[in-house]
Amino acid sequence: MIGVSFCLLGENCTYNGKNHLINELKILYDQGIVVPVCPEVLGGLSIPRDPAEIISDDPLLIQTIHNQDVTNEYVLGAQKAIKLFLENNVKVAVLKFRSPSCGCDGIYDGTFSHILVEGQGVFAKLCQQEGIKVFHENQIEEFLKYIRKDEEYGTYFKDSTSI
Repeated sequence: MIGVSFCLLGENCTYNGKNHLINELKILYDQGIVVPVCPEVLGGLSIPRDPAEIISDDPLLIQTIHNQDVTNEYVLGAQKAIKLFLENNVKVAVLKFRSPSCGCDGIYDGTFSHILVEGQGVFAKLCQQEGIKVFHENQIEEFLKYIRKDEEYGTYFKDSTSI
């Protein structure tokens, strides 16, 4: 199975109540091979919600733009989401770039000034610790090659052992 951030499937669950639909991922979802998650919503955060960033990694501190500590919600949501992935044998995931939850290959620096730094979101880090290969939405071509569906979006994987 493939894990995907729910917002990338067209679900309006981002902090601002919008989505980031990726049609290629929606096709896979419609084929029944995607496990969607929004760790932030699973952790009890509302839609919409104030933007949040990781302020500190050690100790972990995630705050909203209004200095509200939402660390517990992010951790709880990540734990619930990883449980869903593991229960559904997810081996690869496409997550939302820059998110304090799903961000991989870069997150915002915690100053709310749109400066990217190296780092991972809480959920992305859990995925990688569990051996789940993680991509973000700007790596769709690489993801499709990884699952060997880069030529077409058929109803099967050319090599089902790759996921």
